[in-house]
Amino acid sequence: MPHILILGATGTIGNALAQSLVRSGNHTVYGLARSPAKANSLALQEIIPVLGSVQEPQGFLTLLDEHPEVSVVVDAAAVYGDSATLLNLIIDAAKKRLAKYKQVGVPAGPKLGYVYVSGMWLHGSSHNVVSDQDPFVGTIATKTPPVNMVGWRPEVEQLVLAPETRASLDTAIVRAACTYGGSSAIWTGPFSAVLKAVRTESRPEKVQIGLDPHGTAALAHVDDVASGIRLLIEKIPQFAGTGIYPVFDLMSQIESIKAIMEGVARALGYKGTVELVGPPEGDVVGDALGASVIGDSGRAKTLLGWVPTKKGFLHGIDVYAQAWLAGFEKK
Repeated sequence: MPHILILGATGTIGNALAQSLVRSGNHTVYGLARSPAKANSLALQEIIPVLGSVQEPQGFLTLLDEHPEVSVVVDAAAVYGDSATLLNLIIDAAKKRLAKYKQVGVPAGPKLGYVYVSGMWLHGSSHNVVSDQDPFVGTIATKTPPVNMVGWRPEVEQLVLAPETRASLDTAIVRAACTYGGSSAIWTGPFSAVLKAVRTESRPEKVQIGLDPHGTAALAHVDDVASGIRLLIEKIPQFAGTGIYPVFDLMSQIESIKAIMEGVARALGYKGTVELVGPPEGDVVGDALGASVIGDSGRAKTLLGWVPTKKGFLHGIDVYAQAWLAGFEKK
């Protein structure tokens, strides 16, 4: 049974992935947790907790050293400036594992696998069709720069794909579309603005939202993203050394930002007008949520066998709005 370590196992995508792996019955799953409380929440989900963080990495480094059956590390942590540091720690652990093979006379032990969870906002915002086979995404040669919120990710992606890294690790990248479902935490800013209008005694006739009124979002339900990453984890040994470009966009719908906000407003009981006015200067989250990304996941479907099952944000907007509300009020 493969053993998988997930960094960011308590986050939106990381936790959905951990649950997907556990439910498959084919994986033993370890999850990095920053605190005993978060460790306990992972244990309750049948995920083996490993206490630690980027700043205190000894726990997961010891796991990789003492348990060669851990075959893949997934970085779903989105730790911004620390992502490269985290990857370098994993590279060192992989080199140590390969050196141990040589030391004890193992002729050809398996490399450690590494999946980096990135995002489709690296393609930037435009109405041009984008591709996960474009090697220039995020570089100075790209037609559209990444949205500001993920401007740090291209450097990490280049390190993941570098020949020096792949000499020690079997690497791959998943670029997830903007997720919905469950707590839909990334949507809290605009959704909470609508909720505030609903709960204001005067019930304003108009609520203004700082999103691009012309935005068309690439979307995927968080559970569909998790299933795509699980399939990639299972394919990594087959892809190693084949020449397949190991970058996969995961998206299942393209929907109007304006239609999403109007649907959420109806679901939350707002009777007035929702006006999208564009993000204020410096609002990197609003800038990202309103970005237009037109892509497809044909390679993920043909090479990984990915079959997203959710019909779309708008299709289940009442359910997704109430799920967001439940998560929002639980905090």
